[in-house]
Amino acid sequence: MEEKKPFYKTAEKGKFYMREAPAEEEKSLMRTYYPKTAGMIQAMVEDACDRLDYEGSFLYDEYPDKWSIERACQRMESRMEMQTQSVSENLLGEFIRTLFCQEMYQRRCRRKRCR
Repeated sequence: MEEKKPFYKTAEKGKFYMREAPAEEEKSLMRTYYPKTAGMIQAMVEDACDRLDYEGSFLYDEYPDKWSIERACQRMESRMEMQTQSVSENLLGEFIRTLFCQEMYQRRCRRKRCR
């Protein structure tokens, strides 16, 4: 019969974060492949999420409402338009490359965790 361990001993004293470090490095690597405009947008999105990262924020609602998401995205879009007068001509291509890098990261991360 397996011996039960107290909860505080099952946490492995912070080893969880050590396992997450390679995933964060992988994520950072994939972001270096983003096009310039996508990198600027990513930084803005992270900043907006940092500002919304508080107790009671819609980010953590079980079902975030579409209106709040849309409003946050519209604010970011307005800020981005003020910062860059000329939007990249190849925005669709940049968007596709960005989503591809993101999907590639998620699949690589999933495969590494499963092995």
